[in-house]
Amino acid sequence: MTMGIPSDMHDRNRYLSTRTPLLNRRLYSCFKISLLALTLILVPAINVFPESPGFPDLLVPEDGEPLPGKPTPDGTFSRSRQDFIICTGKDFQGPAPTGTFSTITWQGNATDDVGRFNNETIEELLQDLSNQKNREIALQRFEVGLKADPQFYPFLYNSARLNLLLRNFEEAIRLFQRASGLIPRDPGPNMNIARACEELQDHRCVMHYYRKAHELAPLRPDALFALGVYSLETDRKPQARIYLKEGLNQFPDDSRMKIGMARLYLSSGDKLRARVLLESIPTETLTGDRRKDYDLSLHYYLADIYRESRDYGRALNQINILLENPGDPFFLENNRSKLEKEKEVLERLAKAQSVSD
Repeated sequence: MTMGIPSDMHDRNRYLSTRTPLLNRRLYSCFKISLLALTLILVPAINVFPESPGFPDLLVPEDGEPLPGKPTPDGTFSRSRQDFIICTGKDFQGPAPTGTFSTITWQGNATDDVGRFNNETIEELLQDLSNQKNREIALQRFEVGLKADPQFYPFLYNSARLNLLLRNFEEAIRLFQRASGLIPRDPGPNMNIARACEELQDHRCVMHYYRKAHELAPLRPDALFALGVYSLETDRKPQARIYLKEGLNQFPDDSRMKIGMARLYLSSGDKLRARVLLESIPTETLTGDRRKDYDLSLHYYLADIYRESRDYGRALNQINILLENPGDPFFLENNRSKLEKEKEVLERLAKAQSVSD
């Protein structure tokens, strides 16, 4: 995807003319990693000074592969599976370049390496993604980073993500709107605003922002899947079927679409069809390694099906797979401690069942 300053030349020049001298100085030095050192979207060519080479008009796909023959800046951004912005080096390789203008002070320690500070915050958060304290500390760190550098996209986007996870919905929307102003072509802010609107039960807002996200990234399944699940969870099953079927047709290998269809079957009481579909989702490569392109929530729904069919041993195995991955996106919406209690119950049931057999 791609992000940046307003794409219209007149608006872009007006935007740059209002920026402070500090930002101009950052632009001149390529700012190593900053507002313009983008990964998800590289801004159109900007000639702030006659001798400045500017940046290419380049849309970088989110799979981390730059387009052949197209240059990218020294600092680039990528999106994690948990939807946080990570700082990387040129062409998404290696560590992010060290910042040179912003000094961040956290717990008595000062650093001007904004990329490392950002990435370390995410690494610590992912040790237990569902932990409330971890989320609060991460938000505090990003807020400190924002005070030091209000225009640094990862700090802004990641702060908004944490506010959403902590259910500060109005603040999350405000920050995502700011982020969208910095990088209008990134569908991420629109996806997250729609999620906040779901919690606020604003149906028009939800549909508007999911559709807008799909317009910005029509080659990605995220928005179609979200529309399908939202329709399902708000008891709009005909619409859910339309979105999920369209998603399956366009993205037949996307495990989330199959999980969504299985959930639709479950909501109609068709457990057998749901089970067959879920069990058909490949989870291993030909060499026996775990695939990275499937959604681990698969195991949650399989565990529920196995539990209801009194197959406690298999249900327990599914729960164990989830607990082995505390940083998985599944734990954005599910609490790890509750899953551990569920595991204890399944262990007792499985043991009793094995004795009776």
